[in-house]
Amino acid sequence: MRIALVGAGAMGTIIGSLLTEKGYDVELVDSYREHVEALNKNGAKIIGGIEKTIPVKAVLPEEVSGLYDLVISITKHGGLIESLENIKPCTHENTVILTLQNGMPEEKSKKVFPEENLMGGGMEFSGTFIGPGVTKLASDADTLGVSFGSYLGPVTDKVLEVKEVLGKIGHVEITENLKGVRWTKLSDNSTFSGFQTALGCSVGEILDDDMAMDCIAHIGMECARVVEAQGVTPVELFGLLPSPERVCFTNEYEKEKVKAYWKEVYSPYRGQIASMLQDIRNGKKCEINNINGETVRMADEAGVEVPFNRKIVEVVTKLQDKEMDLSNAWSNLEEFRRLI
Repeated sequence: MRIALVGAGAMGTIIGSLLTEKGYDVELVDSYREHVEALNKNGAKIIGGIEKTIPVKAVLPEEVSGLYDLVISITKHGGLIESLENIKPCTHENTVILTLQNGMPEEKSKKVFPEENLMGGGMEFSGTFIGPGVTKLASDADTLGVSFGSYLGPVTDKVLEVKEVLGKIGHVEITENLKGVRWTKLSDNSTFSGFQTALGCSVGEILDDDMAMDCIAHIGMECARVVEAQGVTPVELFGLLPSPERVCFTNEYEKEKVKAYWKEVYSPYRGQIASMLQDIRNGKKCEINNINGETVRMADEAGVEVPFNRKIVEVVTKLQDKEMDLSNAWSNLEEFRRLI
């Protein structure tokens, strides 16, 4: 099997290098020239949850050639369609397109590839891009895993073949409810990733602050209400199930139980720095409109009030556009406290 890993940032580099180490023919495709050059010259250096350097093959988008049997796409939403159109001439009628981005990337992917070729899923680990050729696994090694399924639902031979590939990275779960996986991952990102970006901090800093955890409880409850209103049954990922029974509350006692639940789920990810925050720190546009923005859009569609998610979009957009100072972002906690 010949594999293209498109979007070799933190998560993509981890996946592509680990698959290479297991003997698969993998090309890491990325537009960051210095990163591509470093990967080819020095290999992929992974630090943090695991410590190793793995020789890999990396190419720029204009250098892809031949035919790929599996395309694993982890590009940012803004470049997703362009990246898929670029790789399309190097695919055949049975090539599987597996999208592992946050948000709802399959809705964009099906504009480029037939629905029967599409699979999607959520990654259960966390990565931080350190610099050209160097990536940090920001969670423990036992978090390495993926839940995925076909866009159309059934577990086919192709799905089982992809499961075998992904199993070389870590644990794998197949789902026939891809929408449920997507909504769980969207709730995950809207809650902790969105909030830590608004505060310019790590997961651990939120876990250690009681007022921040109060906000997390409210953000998570908003997400669960949107999922419920959309008629979606969420799928449990890395211990997270954004259902009303798990994350909604009506009084202080119930809220404390919900906060304890969030702490238990996220304790292995204390060192995580959200990719949105990494982007803003590097002067790039982030995916806030495809994460909390998507939650807000779906909430508006369903008639659900989501003031915390709406505030996250507002604050992160201002940080991204340099209308607010990222170095003082923790003070934004006061704006969220007022919502309580």
